[in-house]
Amino acid sequence: MNVVEKRDFIHSYLHRANENTINEFYEKLRKEEVLKAKLGNRARKSEDDIQSGRVFSRAEMERRTANLGL
Repeated sequence: MNVVEKRDFIHSYLHRANENTINEFYEKLRKEEVLKAKLGNRARKSEDDIQSGRVFSRAEMERRTANLGL
């Protein structure tokens, strides 16, 4: 089943779905949007840090992460 067929199936099913199913689907989609926004904000902040020179050298990163797995 391709994406268009899946979308059509979901769309037609939503008209018959009970409230619990609708709520679950809504929460999943909402969480995806929230995550997408957070990742976008994180990426913009990272780009700003790079442009401003707020970065760690490789040696500094190795020092900071040396004991994480212990």
